[in-house]
Amino acid sequence: MQRGMTALLLAMAAAALLSGCTLSASLRHDDIRSVWGPGRTLPPRTVFFATDRQPDATGFSQNWGGVARCGRAVVHIVNAVSQVAPDPALEPIACEGPAQMTAFARAIAADARARHCASVLVIVHGCNLSFRNGLLHGAQIATDTQWPCATLLLNWSSEGLFNRYVADVERSGYAVPLLIDLLRALNAAGLKPDLLGHSMGARIALSALAALCPAPSRIANELILIAPDVGDEPGNDDFGRLLGRDAACVRRATVYASDNDLALMASESIHGGVPRAGQRPLQNLAYMAASPNVEAIDASLGPGDPSGHAYFVFAYEALSDMMWLLDGASLADRAGKYGTLVCTDAGTSRCATGGGRYSLKVAPDRRPDGAQKLLRSIWPVILPFQ
Repeated sequence: MQRGMTALLLAMAAAALLSGCTLSASLRHDDIRSVWGPGRTLPPRTVFFATDRQPDATGFSQNWGGVARCGRAVVHIVNAVSQVAPDPALEPIACEGPAQMTAFARAIAADARARHCASVLVIVHGCNLSFRNGLLHGAQIATDTQWPCATLLLNWSSEGLFNRYVADVERSGYAVPLLIDLLRALNAAGLKPDLLGHSMGARIALSALAALCPAPSRIANELILIAPDVGDEPGNDDFGRLLGRDAACVRRATVYASDNDLALMASESIHGGVPRAGQRPLQNLAYMAASPNVEAIDASLGPGDPSGHAYFVFAYEALSDMMWLLDGASLADRAGKYGTLVCTDAGTSRCATGGGRYSLKVAPDRRPDGAQKLLRSIWPVILPFQ
């Protein structure tokens, strides 16, 4: 029996390794669609971008380029039944050096003012993502949250390969100075960004804010950290320290976490057994207690990709909640009149007195199934912690 179970686990481990080709973003030409079904034609989105990738004949390669390159793109996101959309059309805008970065930020501010806004949604993606897929997902997030203002993607030089996680960790650090320059320039242009960081992008966002905070005025409005791939080891809680410092420079910080996130379980193993903040929703309640403008959402029931890591682009439940979050709605309103969250009492923290544990509201038939739960239980065996 034991030998049979060992063989099964080894087979699953081999399958996980062999699936790297199909899981690598740079080896696919994904068709990114809105999570909402048919019923209306979706207009194209203008998405500004800033990247440190090296340009190539198709746009930008997987290689780090060493300097900032910016522009805008017209991106078509289609619904579930429409024909495949054309690839984005890119228009370069110079942004190397302070003067050009200032001009780039003013171009974004002009777009925001044309939309009667004083904000821009800045999206920082995670690992294993190509330039094209990052741009498409950025437009999809703006579309599916009905974001009315300007959108800017920080597209750092992820190699877009499933088995190059450690290389992406290194590359993500190179992008922090670029985000610092962007946030400074946007604030100088009169914009208050809403900053969204997913996975490894959350550590880029936290690091950039940490370099600018404390500041004489608020740097960003909403700080949204989804599945943050940042260590929160007991007694050595990097995430808690960064979040506590950065919360002073934003209007509100929101953390989405899921204990069904297999990608972050793998990251925990790669990081020598150091748990990741994005896979510990209960731990995040402590950050709410420590800072009055920090909020935590349990996304464990959110549907998504097989890894359970990208629920924020595949689950309309998460995108609906982010829509109201970006609109400024409180936790209580999202659990009440908007119906995107559920509040349950957690120990001494009671919903009736403004506390409690908030989770995404997900219908039973859309929650992780038995196969997902089984994989979650044996994943630590396949990838044992160091």
